[in-house]
Amino acid sequence: MKRKEQQLFENYLKGRLSENRKKLVEEFYEMESRRTTGWDTLRMGNKEDVKRRIKPRPVSGNSRRRIPIVNIAASLLLALAVSFIVFVSLPKNPPVEMVEKTTAYGQTSTIHLEDGSTIWLNAGSTVSYPKHFPSGSRQVNLVGEAFFEIRPDVSRPFVVSTPTMTTTVLGTSFNITAYHRDPTTITVSTGKVLVQRLPAAPLSPSKREMILYPNEQVVLKGYDSPMSRASVNAERYSSWRTGEYFLDQMTMGTLAGTLERRFGVRFIFHDEQLKDCQLSGRVKKQSLSALMELLATTLAIEYKIDGKKVHLYGRSC
Repeated sequence: MKRKEQQLFENYLKGRLSENRKKLVEEFYEMESRRTTGWDTLRMGNKEDVKRRIKPRPVSGNSRRRIPIVNIAASLLLALAVSFIVFVSLPKNPPVEMVEKTTAYGQTSTIHLEDGSTIWLNAGSTVSYPKHFPSGSRQVNLVGEAFFEIRPDVSRPFVVSTPTMTTTVLGTSFNITAYHRDPTTITVSTGKVLVQRLPAAPLSPSKREMILYPNEQVVLKGYDSPMSRASVNAERYSSWRTGEYFLDQMTMGTLAGTLERRFGVRFIFHDEQLKDCQLSGRVKKQSLSALMELLATTLAIEYKIDGKKVHLYGRSC
């Protein structure tokens, strides 16, 4: 019994293949002959001889010399047949190998990407990115908070996708906060970025995207909310990398969420109105107990640290 590969090319040379399969064989030969730098004559036969036989030609039905030619051609193309079968069965776009990094509460990490860019990942955050960026693009996905310092590459824009927005840059530094159930905030330190909200369809371009420059910030509170732009001191929004926090009329409820991620604890408000107390100032890097002493004195409240729980007592401010 003839091998399937030999039968395939006998059928090709005899004109028994469909037009689609003939075209595939011919296209594959052209691609393979260009791609292969070293044509293996022992395995594939003489390249020009193969080229002559790979093009369809009328064959006389009375010629007795036709069968030997067919067998020789099939032998010469045996290795190519195997490659062809593999070629048509493999996916054309192999999956991209992804890397995912997650920080637990109480932890931060620094990630160096292959293109020379750096990501500082805040506590309780996850970022995923290709192990090797493909040509033409650099895209990562973020849930949580991170500071990005992007190496310039005009041929490959850098795109950060969050659940509600995308941020596109060529080379700059910026901070993104995109925790679940919290507003999405993008703050630019250097360069400029293009921010686009999702979904984009129901909105005009002026309402779904904008360009931010240094010390500018955009806030999106929800899918149905408009984007709001503000001028800020960008350094304050990335100071978490050194353990410092700037409080600009921040509510105690918002600060509690930040400290929960920073120290890996849970705040329990025994009076819900305490969440609305506002704070301003600069909190330097210090222990949780020292920080709670400061907050208790400022707000005239009481607290108790019980393992991983922080209890807050007192009346509304």
